[in-house]
Amino acid sequence: MTRLNLLMMFVMGMSSMFCIGSANGQDAEFINIGATIRGEIIDTTPEQNPIEGVTVKIVSSSDGREYTVTTNKDGAYEKTGLPAGRYTISFSKAGYGDRIGRSKVVAAGGEIFDRVKMRKKDNIITLFMGQVFTWQLVVGFALGFLVALIMGSGRSRV
Repeated sequence: MTRLNLLMMFVMGMSSMFCIGSANGQDAEFINIGATIRGEIIDTTPEQNPIEGVTVKIVSSSDGREYTVTTNKDGAYEKTGLPAGRYTISFSKAGYGDRIGRSKVVAAGGEIFDRVKMRKKDNIITLFMGQVFTWQLVVGFALGFLVALIMGSGRSRV
């Protein structure tokens, strides 16, 4: 009877160690699964066109490590294999206003999707052509200039 009890305790002990070892191995695999941050960048027009070539900087809040990706022709970006944690995402492209998103938390094996709108920066020419000068104003100046030319050419010189 004692041998049977010892044998049963040995078998139970070995099986519990195997189960614990397997569970720890699964946890280790789960921790190694990287997180994914992906998204889409569009403009602020009513058509919401995708913006290609936007630099997306993903910065880890815990260690300051930076990851950089660029949007494709569909305005999409994706960064996989990130460690779980909190990240701040910023977006930049020449001709557009830079954007900095709110801090986001992603779990191991998790995924975050973010859709961001970027507005074109106005330079002096686009500001005047888009807001100050309208087509009516331009046509009015052109007609006024033509009338002034015609009226000025009829004067006699003395």
